[in-house]
Amino acid sequence: MYENSFTFTKMLAAYGKPHKFNGRSTRTELLGYLVISWLVGTAMNWVLVGSGMAGSIELGITSFRVAYFLVWIPFPALAVRRFHDQDKPGWWALLLVLPTVAFWLGFKEVLSPPARFAFDAIYLGALVLLFWKPTDGTNRYGPDPRVDPEDAALASE
Repeated sequence: MYENSFTFTKMLAAYGKPHKFNGRSTRTELLGYLVISWLVGTAMNWVLVGSGMAGSIELGITSFRVAYFLVWIPFPALAVRRFHDQDKPGWWALLLVLPTVAFWLGFKEVLSPPARFAFDAIYLGALVLLFWKPTDGTNRYGPDPRVDPEDAALASE
């Protein structure tokens, strides 16, 4: 039977394995990561503005980028595991990771408007794929992470 619980532990699961590129992850884990990242990012923004760092634009922007990078660290591994959950190779995650890094480094600013539109469309398409329906049961990347471990143990006996 599939698990149907959305617990705080599952929301934080991506942060517990930021460098684990093998295996599979659920959409719940991805959604939890996105919610927690948004909350932390918003809180960091308020702290930067409240502390007056926003007064020094360069210091504020640098602090903000460093903080967002720290929040972003688990994302590449999580994206790879999400594509594994759909029985796709983890290389698909590059469609999300490379545009993000290019944006941070300012490469996107030198692109023409049509190229920037294509860049954004590819990124959004890959982001939608992260929420795509996973394969049911075990696939070549491991067991189904949605199956309750107790039910899986009973089924194998």
